[in-house]
Amino acid sequence: MNIIPALRTAALLILLCAGAAAHAAAINMRVFTINDHLWCFYDGRPPQAQVDPADHNWADFGANNVGVATYVIHQGDRALVYDTFPSVRQAQWVRDYLTRAGIRHFVTVNSHWHLDHVGGNAVYADSDRIATARTRQTLIAHKAAIESGRDEGPPAIDPLVIPNLTITADTTYFVGDITVELRPVQIHSADGLVIYLPGDRVLLAGDTLEDTVTFISEPASIPDQYRNLLAMRGWGFDRIYPNHGNPDVIAKGGYPLALIDTTRAYLRRMVEHAHDPDYLTQPIGPYIADAVKAGTISLWWAYVDAHRANLAKVSGAYKDRPLPDLGPITAPAGE
Repeated sequence: MNIIPALRTAALLILLCAGAAAHAAAINMRVFTINDHLWCFYDGRPPQAQVDPADHNWADFGANNVGVATYVIHQGDRALVYDTFPSVRQAQWVRDYLTRAGIRHFVTVNSHWHLDHVGGNAVYADSDRIATARTRQTLIAHKAAIESGRDEGPPAIDPLVIPNLTITADTTYFVGDITVELRPVQIHSADGLVIYLPGDRVLLAGDTLEDTVTFISEPASIPDQYRNLLAMRGWGFDRIYPNHGNPDVIAKGGYPLALIDTTRAYLRRMVEHAHDPDYLTQPIGPYIADAVKAGTISLWWAYVDAHRANLAKVSGAYKDRPLPDLGPITAPAGE
């Protein structure tokens, strides 16, 4: 079905002050041509030796250090931009590139409300901005804290530009004659929105999947996420492009369906071991060793800290509760 526009915002925000930048590090943008209508813009993922361990802000910890991508579906002078990077500086780099390529009409899609995916929205304040209704509601609720740097700590995103169009169900959008399916999912966060390109059999996965491991932001809903990942696996795509992944893999054709299996296995192990006495000190290696050996993922240094954060969140959610039954590893025969 076609998008039914929600009520537009009353006025466009004036944008691009220097203080809106989420991170002052030099941009190291790479542009990957996936096909004739899909580009990946990729920044970050610096070697560990180049990173100051004392600089532990949200823009680096959750995005730039692990590597962050946005994707652009384009045809003629039109483009759909999937997520807008942590900062205005990064988003403006992308828009300038697209403008030089002849793009004149933009629409953005935010995969979910987390700050590294909406930090550059101000660059597209003159364009329609699509998200799930829950993403819009959450950003409105957090707007003052985000703009003041109190939500996840500094850097602040100021101004925070809110999506003005919302969806609540699977929605078909067209970029020229390219079919783009916007699909809400409860994976990683309850307000998730992924993009399926049926003509290419490609999934733009947002944060539902990552290499090395997923950031667990909502541990209480892991059982639902685990089942939803299996359902998503059956949609019909055969290549996956996550927002946080290995740039070499993205540049060479993306990830296979095994990335979903690896993510489910990690979530399952995180839950099954949550009552272990030494749980909070368990290293990342045993949780992903089989997937690394198979070549599905690689161990990137910044995910060691991400795994520690995941352990703390899962422990907090389940230490005083019975562990949930995640059901079968794969779908029963016949499904």
